[in-house]
Amino acid sequence: MTKETINYDKAGYADGYAAAQIQMLTLGTNKADDIEKQQLLKVPEIAKSKYRFGFEDGKNKYEDDYSMDAAFGFDL
Repeated sequence: MTKETINYDKAGYADGYAAAQIQMLTLGTNKADDIEKQQLLKVPEIAKSKYRFGFEDGKNKYEDDYSMDAAFGFDL
């Protein structure tokens, strides 16, 4: 039987990107930081730092994408 490994950096990145979208769509009602805290409960202790870095990268990527779309007048 093979052991499944989870790449917590990629998982954090995807969650961070989605959390930033949720925060934007709900006009700040659901904070990305609150979503991160909730998701961290599911992450093993040894992988929390990788997950946090991935989460921050994902949030930053969404903010960059959103800023670029707004700067060039694309529909948000």
